Amino acid sequence: MTLYKTTITPTSNFATTLKGDTLFGQLCWAIRYTFGEEKLKLLLDGYEENPFCVVSDGFAPDFLPKPTLPTFLMKESEDKKANRKKIWMSYEDLQKGDFSKAKEDEKSDVITLQMHNAINYKTFTTGDGFAPYGIKEFALNPKDVYILLDEEKFTLDALSESFKTLSRMGYGQDSTIGKGRFEFTEFKKFQVQNSSTVMALSPFSPQGFTCKDIFYTPFTRFGKKGAHRANQNPFKKPLLLADTGTVIVFEDDYKKRYIGKAIKRHTSHEDIVHQGYAIAIGIKEL
Repeated sequence: MTLYKTTITPTSNFATTLKGDTLFGQLCWAIRYTFGEEKLKLLLDGYEENPFCVVSDGFAPDFLPKPTLPTFLMKESEDKKANRKKIWMSYEDLQKGDFSKAKEDEKSDVITLQMHNAINYKTFTTGDGFAPYGIKEFALNPKDVYILLDEEKFTLDALSESFKTLSRMGYGQDSTIGKGRFEFTEFKKFQVQNSSTVMALSPFSPQGFTCKDIFYTPFTRFGKKGAHRANQNPFKKPLLLADTGTVIVFEDDYKKRYIGKAIKRHTSHEDIVHQGYAIAIGIKEL
């Protein structure tokens, strides 16, 4: 499998942040609309053993997330408040283990609250009372996204075509009203090293492997079905995952480029697959 990187530049506000497992699901819909349902079924056949692709979260350009490690291993200052603001690291510093060189977000994403009110569409009024509610929107800065691709199953050209469809469809919540639109750059290869210590680039299911140690923050995914499958009972069962930045320590070099396990049977549709994998990059051995 080959690791690629592209940079996404939003052309509209987003109502959903760029998480790898959600982006994978959206990519599957884009593949279906671009190449047909049979092509998608073929790609997902055997996904539980050999994924055709694994998608990362979105990160600040030329940076990766700070690892989820205890302060004493990070060799950070005692100012915990300042440490929490330092969320990005270059891959070179991750390889060297210079965790104290983590940086703050120089261009923070802007979060706004769009106010709405529930409407009774039988009467076209707000009902018995005025009940406003807010929905978060994100004005995102450009983000790097990494995709691990098995080109024997799905070519780079096919991935680019599918991403083009996704960029026009829109990503995440409220895409039908113009949210989540973006442009993206050419996919370029990204080289990483082997190491006995790896870091995950998206939420994943920490199953299917044996390790010496693991440092992670829990992440609960409350998933929903998309497109026409959301017409009846759109909700999936909640999933408890290890979040982005998880660090896993093995006895020997971990030579796979991904970690985790695909998840099925968490919804009424048996053929729905949750990514459950994360791209695993080698960092400084602990």
